[in-house]
Amino acid sequence: MSYRVRRKFTSYKFCVNGQICKFFLDPKKEYLPGFYFWNVGFAVGKSNRQLNDWYREKKNKRAKKLRMRLTGKSGIKPLSIAFRKMMELRWLMEPGDALVIKCHSLEPEKEFKALLRWQRKYSDWKINEKDREIMWYRPPYPHEDLYKHYNIIKRIPEDPFLIAEGLNYLLCFDYSPKVQHNVQSNLQKFDQYTQAQDSDTAVVLPTSKLP
Repeated sequence: MSYRVRRKFTSYKFCVNGQICKFFLDPKKEYLPGFYFWNVGFAVGKSNRQLNDWYREKKNKRAKKLRMRLTGKSGIKPLSIAFRKMMELRWLMEPGDALVIKCHSLEPEKEFKALLRWQRKYSDWKINEKDREIMWYRPPYPHEDLYKHYNIIKRIPEDPFLIAEGLNYLLCFDYSPKVQHNVQSNLQKFDQYTQAQDSDTAVVLPTSKLP
């Protein structure tokens, strides 16, 4: 029997130098049957209401003022905390779901260049230059044959900054046969996984098309 997993909006709030910082993780849309794009938002403001109005794109003075300066006056410390929280929370997403970071600042080109420098360190994030966004797909990728023959069980790695490539990819999930009598050896499972990984170079992963 199959069932749909409910995706839940998540936010994380903290304070730095008297300023309120808030990180948003929001399931936005189903891009393939059973797989969702998640939007990421982060800003520093004077009140929780202002931050919520900004994220919901309210057309009021509170949100407009915040759009002029998203990072506040505390330097990179709030961004560092929010970044670590994002890297932790991404592992709570369902396998095959994708995390999207878009450039919404007043200087999107500058922001995107900063993301590209960051992406060089975390190479499992995909780049969409056309829409100025980067994306991370929670393993296994949605096109893999594993989903046809196995029940996928998400695993949360000990290191939240794990780069999900190579052998690290296998640390991100477990899987068991959907048909119980179809028992395979670990070697056969690894061969199937290797085939799926090899096919990745010929597959174009979906882009978000989020507003």
